[in-house]
Amino acid sequence: MRTSPVPLHLTRALGLALLLALPAMAEVSGAAEAVRVEVIRRALPAVVKIQGTPTYAGGEDAVWGSGFFYSKGRIVTNFHVVDGLKNLTVTLNDGRSYPADVFAVDRGIDIAILEVHGATAPATLTFAPEDEALPGQTAIVLGSPFGKRNLVSLGIISGRGPFDYVGQLGEGDVGVEIPEILYTDARVEPGNSGGPLLDGQGRVIGVIDAVLGGASGIGGLGIAVPAYLVVQSIHDLEEYGVPQRGWLGATLVDLTELDPLTLRLAGLESAQGAMVDKVLPGSPAEAAGLQGAKRDRYGKLVELGDVIVAVGGKTVKNRFDVIREIARRRPGDEVQLTIWRSGEKLIVTVRLAARR
Repeated sequence: MRTSPVPLHLTRALGLALLLALPAMAEVSGAAEAVRVEVIRRALPAVVKIQGTPTYAGGEDAVWGSGFFYSKGRIVTNFHVVDGLKNLTVTLNDGRSYPADVFAVDRGIDIAILEVHGATAPATLTFAPEDEALPGQTAIVLGSPFGKRNLVSLGIISGRGPFDYVGQLGEGDVGVEIPEILYTDARVEPGNSGGPLLDGQGRVIGVIDAVLGGASGIGGLGIAVPAYLVVQSIHDLEEYGVPQRGWLGATLVDLTELDPLTLRLAGLESAQGAMVDKVLPGSPAEAAGLQGAKRDRYGKLVELGDVIVAVGGKTVKNRFDVIREIARRRPGDEVQLTIWRSGEKLIVTVRLAARR
């Protein structure tokens, strides 16, 4: 493809136009920077460093993370930040430290609320009114990376997606009920966990939870629990003391963990779904008549339990899909489970309860 040269007089005109526009561009850039600096200045007093010592034998070195005041006497952070710690303290923006206790926890989405003693919040942060985090918008991370207070990093919301990192946040079921997360390229380091992810207006759009693949800015991505999940969790914890997401009351096993021959002999053509391994006494699963697996005294599987292949008509791939679909609902809701039992597909209706 041939191109024609740009006439010299047009090149000169374009260059002159750019030169004339530079002051205006600089003015716009300067104004935007001034707004951002002011947003951060107002937000930082609400952000705290959280510190404690491990409760296990020999745990003497301090462990730290971040958090922020959402009300005058309470702080939100990650559950994994305070799990297994004693002698909790929070250090304010100005360096003063105060003792704190855990008020309530929500392991399912890795959230904890702390009560601070002897101090009133110098500032509080507000949550974005709706789930407004969109790819490309400004993302501001505040916290205490490496234990250094009042540090800021800047980036964008890179996207959002399902949470596939259960097991990286702590033991057992920590984070297992997070249906989706926010990704950001703003730099996130150890110690940022529990701190706020802000939009350009200084509103909380997420709570920083972890970093994937190393430090953000060196090939990694920060991940955050979306604000709408945190707001619901705070409301439930303050009102009831426990999360109010739906709970089935059964332990589940991914079909991919079972012998493929066993699945084929049971008539299952796919490894997508989750087997009911144990049904807890008094649980919604027991009330609905779900059947757990049978094992011998050595724990070897003898007979499959019910296999859940869909929740509310939505196909599930593994146990995490089942848990998250259940957790989207509230206690008292009824949900239909599509199960495979003894070679046939059945529909079972379960009335959910709050997690015990």
